[in-house]
Amino acid sequence: MEQGKAVRILDAAEALLVGFGYRKVTVDDVARRAGVGKGTVYLYWPSKKDLFATVLVRDSAALLAAELDVLRADPAEVQLHRALRRSFQETMRRPLTRALATGDHEALGELLTASKIGWQFTVGKVETTARYLAVLHRHGLLADDPVAEPILTYRVSAAVTGSFLLDGMPGAADFSVADKAAALAETVRRAFEPDTEPTPAMLRAAAAEMTELYQQWLTELADALPGESA
Repeated sequence: MEQGKAVRILDAAEALLVGFGYRKVTVDDVARRAGVGKGTVYLYWPSKKDLFATVLVRDSAALLAAELDVLRADPAEVQLHRALRRSFQETMRRPLTRALATGDHEALGELLTASKIGWQFTVGKVETTARYLAVLHRHGLLADDPVAEPILTYRVSAAVTGSFLLDGMPGAADFSVADKAAALAETVRRAFEPDTEPTPAMLRAAAAEMTELYQQWLTELADALPGESA
């Protein structure tokens, strides 16, 4: 099977998912847009759910790769408030990632919970977030210890998720995405980070360890893309 053909199928599936939502798109629609037979799609993915879950994983992998590039360029971006400010803006710019963050059931339906790839992605994201916080604390960039306080991961996730969910509430349109990202960053900085400024050495050490973590997660996501690796 040709790698280019698989990528073309994923591109078609992504465009249709963004335009019409998961429930309204069929494998026939994807095959027609990609210029292949329906049977060719099933050579790569056993079901519609697995196909579209792979689209989500690919989109998330692209976002993670971009974040990895930023971290390598500037170790200060390892700080939680800066990482979340950047992530919020990038997520809001990407339709599929935004749908994931806001729980847009109209767009995604049961896509994540109903597929093996979606399940692996969700579990991996939770585990990686916990490991991320552990790295920050180990290098003095997080005020509380996530090991001693397991609910810390929930607290951070609640702050981030709330920022996305409130985006559609009355009054949210009065502020730009940059304003909302800055508000999230300030909330996180005050609630979760130490009062003292980190030293360059702390930032470099944390960034080096985080880079390894991101690279490992990126590899795991890439391994979950059978259509592109075939």
